[in-house]
Amino acid sequence: MRALVLLGCAATLCAFVTPCFAYPTGSEALEARLLAKMGPAAKAWIAKEGAHEATAHIVSDGAARSAAFQYGATDANLDALSFLVLMQAERDADNAVRGVAVADMTANAVMEDERHAQQGSVLTGNAQRSQLSGGGQLVSSAQGDPLVSLLPATPGSTSAPAAPTRPAAPQGIELQDAMDRESQLDDLVTAAMAKLPPAQESLVMAMP
Repeated sequence: MRALVLLGCAATLCAFVTPCFAYPTGSEALEARLLAKMGPAAKAWIAKEGAHEATAHIVSDGAARSAAFQYGATDANLDALSFLVLMQAERDADNAVRGVAVADMTANAVMEDERHAQQGSVLTGNAQRSQLSGGGQLVSSAQGDPLVSLLPATPGSTSAPAAPTRPAAPQGIELQDAMDRESQLDDLVTAAMAKLPPAQESLVMAMP
């Protein structure tokens, strides 16, 4: 649902490294109310399971419900715990989008630095040649320019430093893949919220 919006925000992410998404309306308030009923152990489990769901091969609400059931959720708490796990998973996915965007920004900056360095080398070489006398320019042309070399170094040579390498995105994740996963989790959170109207929310029991 939000894939197009996130694509439009990619440039903003790279420039300011800030999120440009919004959680489903009311989801954060509902999360806060439910977490107030959870003890330290339950909160730690939610954080751990949310991180797992955020990187799972297949994103689904069924996986969150199954995990909540195995954790020991009662019928009254099953929907609540599933929602909390999906909210944490979406938060982790949002962070992944930001991380990939930063990695892309860094890689682009490295490539831009390399381009400027190459252009600077060409300009320096041209300036040095222009300062030679007429005879010196002929000698330079005949012998090759000894001042600036744009050719790659031969194996075993130490005459030129190695070019910087392009940083890889975290764990090989592409920005589009990360945004798609975040969008899928956003839809799952919206659907999970629909299962927790006020009457159902009031039945949620406290967990240690």
